[in-house]
Amino acid sequence: MKTVLVTGAAGTVGGHVVPLLEAAGFRVVATDLDASAIRVPVRGEIRAADLRDPEAVERVVRHVDAVVHTAALLDATADEQTLHEVNARAVARLFEAAEAAGARRFVHMSTAMIYAPHARGPVRVGCAVAPRGPHGASKLAAEEWLRARRGRLAWTILRAAPIYGRRGRHFAAGLLVIGPLLRLVTPLLPRPSGGPVATMVHAEDVARALVHVLERSATEGEILDVSDGDAIPLGDRIAATFDAYGLRSIRTGPLSGRVLGAVGRALRAPGAFESTDAALLGAWRLVVARHGLRPALRPRLDREALTLFTDDLVVDASRLRAIGWRPLHADFRRGFADVLRWYQAERWVPRY
Repeated sequence: MKTVLVTGAAGTVGGHVVPLLEAAGFRVVATDLDASAIRVPVRGEIRAADLRDPEAVERVVRHVDAVVHTAALLDATADEQTLHEVNARAVARLFEAAEAAGARRFVHMSTAMIYAPHARGPVRVGCAVAPRGPHGASKLAAEEWLRARRGRLAWTILRAAPIYGRRGRHFAAGLLVIGPLLRLVTPLLPRPSGGPVATMVHAEDVARALVHVLERSATEGEILDVSDGDAIPLGDRIAATFDAYGLRSIRTGPLSGRVLGAVGRALRAPGAFESTDAALLGAWRLVVARHGLRPALRPRLDREALTLFTDDLVVDASRLRAIGWRPLHADFRRGFADVLRWYQAERWVPRY
C-alpha cells in the first residue's frame, strides 16, 4: 500500500481527496493548518503543519510515496508577498522536501484563472497565460518553478476552472450571497440572463481528477485542465442560484457588456473598490443577523474574479476526458443546488 500526503486536507477539494484515496486503497497522511478541522483517515494519520515552516515540511513528507498538493491561500485581501510565500515558495519547499524524502509523484492543483482573456472559443494548455492579479501571479510562479524541475520526483499540474463546493469561502462562494443580499431590498429579484460565458467545476470532481492523474504514470510531466464542461452565461448562472434558493424573480433581459464594462471601470477608480467591498461586507452582516446564521462567510470583492464579469472562461477538459476522467457533476444547476443544501444545513446561508 502506498502512502500519499494530502495538503489542504480540511479544504474544499482536499476534504474530498482524502476519502477518495482511501477508497482507492492508499494510506493517507492528511495535513492542514488546523488538525481539528481534518477528517481522521481510516488508514493513516494527521500531521498538522504550516507549509511555510521548513522543519514542519520535512516532518509531513516523511515516509510518503506521493504528494497531492491542494493547499493554497485564496484570500482576496491578502497582500502580494504573502500570496507568493504560500502559493509559490511553499510549493517549492514542499517539492524539494518530498524529493529528498524519496517520494516519486507530486500532483499540484493550479487554476485556469491564469489564462489570458480569450475572445473566442475555449481555453486549454497551450493558450496564452496572463495572471489577472497577485493570486494568479503566485499560482503561475509555482507552475513555472515545477516545470523547470528535472529529477526523480515526477510532477503533474491540474488547472481547475473556478471551483464551487462545500466549505468554500472564496471565488465561487460569492454566488451564494448574491440572492440573499438582493433579498434585503426586494422580495422580487431581478433575473438576469446572458453575459460572459464560463465553465466551473465541482470540488469533488477536481478531487477525482487529482486522484485519477496520480494513478496514471502517463500524466507525469503533463499539465491538464479540469472543468464540468457546462458553459453557462453569467446571467443565467446567477439566475440558477436564485432558483436553488427558491427565490422569486422577474426577467430583466440580458446583461449588457457595455454596462458590465462600465461597472468594472467604476470599481477601478480610487477608493471605489474599497468602499464597495466594505458595503458588501456590512450588508452581509445584516443577512447573518436577520437569519441567525453562523458568520462563516465573509464575502469580499475580488479583483481577479471580477474579470469574469467581462471575459469568457470556457475551460476545455478534453485531454483529461481522453484518459478516462468524467465529471460526476456535469450539470451546474443540480450541483449547485446540492452544495447549497450543505451551506443551509450548516447555517452559513439562509433558507427561504
